[in-house]
Amino acid sequence: MGRILEAFLTEQLRVDSGTDRRTPEHQALSEKSIKLQDQLDETLNDKQKAILQKLTETLFDEGYCAEQSKFERGFRLGVLITSEIFYGQDIFL
Repeated sequence: MGRILEAFLTEQLRVDSGTDRRTPEHQALSEKSIKLQDQLDETLNDKQKAILQKLTETLFDEGYCAEQSKFERGFRLGVLITSEIFYGQDIFL
């Protein structure tokens, strides 16, 4: 088994955001999000908070599905590009 595949299999190489460092822009957006959540928490009643929580979870799930689809499509495209390169490698020999 290849080293990269083995690292991926043993979770030494991860593709989730837990291993990424945030850019300053990402960090600022995260802090803004927390402040807005705190503001909403102070102004909404319990019923409104429950509706907002359901909306947030639904939007997250929808975004996750879209990102998963984009990742799969991009990965497949990368494999196709790689196979095209290997197919034409004999032109250099």
